[in-house]
Amino acid sequence: MRTIEFYDHTVELKHLTTFTAVARHMSFTRAAEELGYVQSSVTAHIKGLERDLDAPLFERLGRRVALTDAGRALLPHAQTLLNDAEQAADAVRAACGSPENVRGTLRIAAPESLCAHRLPPVLRALKDRFPLLQVIFGPASRGVLLAALGEGTLDAGFLLEEEVSGPMLTSKVLGKEELRLVSHPEHPIAGRARVPTADLAEETLLLIEKGCAQREVMESELASAGIHPARMEFVSTEALKRCAAAGLGIALLPAAAVADEIRRGELAPLAWTSRPVLGVHLVLHKDRQPTAALRTLTALAEERWAAPDAPAKTPGV
Repeated sequence: MRTIEFYDHTVELKHLTTFTAVARHMSFTRAAEELGYVQSSVTAHIKGLERDLDAPLFERLGRRVALTDAGRALLPHAQTLLNDAEQAADAVRAACGSPENVRGTLRIAAPESLCAHRLPPVLRALKDRFPLLQVIFGPASRGVLLAALGEGTLDAGFLLEEEVSGPMLTSKVLGKEELRLVSHPEHPIAGRARVPTADLAEETLLLIEKGCAQREVMESELASAGIHPARMEFVSTEALKRCAAAGLGIALLPAAAVADEIRRGELAPLAWTSRPVLGVHLVLHKDRQPTAALRTLTALAEERWAAPDAPAKTPGV
């Protein structure tokens, strides 16, 4: 049983792990699913931690749970302690020369387009290197991802952005991603040899929700051209692609997200005179010490998305 002295109390690391899982999901049920426990074990861990610290950590609000003030105070310290414990275990395993025995959990988030098209082969290579590592991976918007990094409930995030900044963040550009303007292949604009932004004035634009860099790029282009075309807004990249392929309008999407549809002839790339490019950023909390798994993830992604002219660190971070 691994324990640690914390605020003059002895607490079990597994209880802290359970606490951070419940805090991440705000659900005892989902935490149990993630950790492979029955729900009664999760409840017992939280009660044990509350007893050890002599403070309530969660309160029930109807069918939901929320962190108490004590729980919010504990969360960043719990994340730091768990990260330090994983660092210590990594050091021992590295000294023994056994990467195949690396365990622990790596929590990663990224926008939908990166989750679907950029990250799967990288994560597969990571699992090949560390078969016992648990990877928790899913889509998240920019705001949710950055908030989770700040709270310590996420180990690493990937973002498609022109730049990433924040007082508690570090960011490294691992690759570049061109944005492509696409339409149905039979759309009248698809056959033009040159498509200036001004030519979109009478078209319907299919846009991803606000808060995404590709949306901001398009908004900037439209403002520069002084035009206000009709718009449809989507929260899903897949839905946006399908509607563009159905002829509902013109869409701006990452090149990797539309490569298969262009190859199959379902979408046509337009000869847009603007050629915007975003960076694929790895974003970390500035105080987080990367584990062996996170260092390997970074190296694998950088190897596959090499951007030799990219700066090592985003300005302002």
